[in-house]
Amino acid sequence: MPEWAIKLHPQFLSDLDKLGAKELQIFYDKKNKIKENPLRLKHLSGGANCYREPITDNIRLIYYVEGNTIWFLTIGVHRKAFQIYIKRLYSLKQRFTN
Repeated sequence: MPEWAIKLHPQFLSDLDKLGAKELQIFYDKKNKIKENPLRLKHLSGGANCYREPITDNIRLIYYVEGNTIWFLTIGVHRKAFQIYIKRLYSLKQRFTN
């Protein structure tokens, strides 16, 4: 089984700042589960190797898997998170190719 590394999109920490204590605790619990097996969840359309993890009924964590690295792209309100993740995924891929 591969050893997974977690990295954060540069704007991800500002997303975490917007969450309450309850949502942050759920996030940290789920972060460990994702690190054990990031490919276990529903794949997102629009981005190869992108997955979502529900935090609450309306909060989603969206991440991208590249090799043995898990990139946390965004976490936030369901609809907004899905709008933001494509932009952040594109900016990461730009960094990989430059």
